[in-house]
Amino acid sequence: MIITDRFPTLLLALVFSCLFLSPVLSENTADNTEIKPNSRFLTSPETGVDYTPLQKRLQRQQWQEANETSTYLILRAVSRDEEGWMSDEDVAQLACWDLKTLDRLWKEYSQGKFGFSVQFPIFINTGNQPGKLIAGDFYDDFGARVGWRKDGQWIAFKYNLIYNLDAPIGHLPNPRSEYQVTGGRLNYTALTKRMVECRLVFSTFSGKHTYDTDLTHFYSSLEKLNKT
Repeated sequence: MIITDRFPTLLLALVFSCLFLSPVLSENTADNTEIKPNSRFLTSPETGVDYTPLQKRLQRQQWQEANETSTYLILRAVSRDEEGWMSDEDVAQLACWDLKTLDRLWKEYSQGKFGFSVQFPIFINTGNQPGKLIAGDFYDDFGARVGWRKDGQWIAFKYNLIYNLDAPIGHLPNPRSEYQVTGGRLNYTALTKRMVECRLVFSTFSGKHTYDTDLTHFYSSLEKLNKT
């Protein structure tokens, strides 16, 4: 009889304890999801490179560290991390999975403001062509539009780039060496060709590549995204 009388009280206490514990468990789970992303889905099946370090830096809006991490991971992806530099031929071998993952992470955490595919229509709109070295003035115009040139000169040191969301659209990532006076034209042009080959940026019509070079629509879409 004593046990029977106490049973409703014990049951009520158990219910209240579950109610108080649930929010705590949910909060901790959310924190763990943010701080410890699942690296299994960010490891390239083609190169074995883990892009979790890049995701963490972008998640925390550590833009300079994310830019440097991107450069290092690209070097690893093309097996040039020990040398610390890469040629246009190395860039041409960058695995599509890796390129798309880099681009996706940058776009996701910058609300669509940064990323290789964000830079691409600006590159085309200033007269450049993927994989082809056109007049140097065109690439200079591209550099000016994305903020890699200032006062008619290339920003020589990567530490002088703008590492916040007030930077021009497409300003990051900038996979370059620490000091570079030419803007990395050869490598970047090779990278744009790789974007096309990996189907990151292009559509096909009548056997010809066509590109969305109408940046008015692009900027309008980005502005709407930033307001949401």
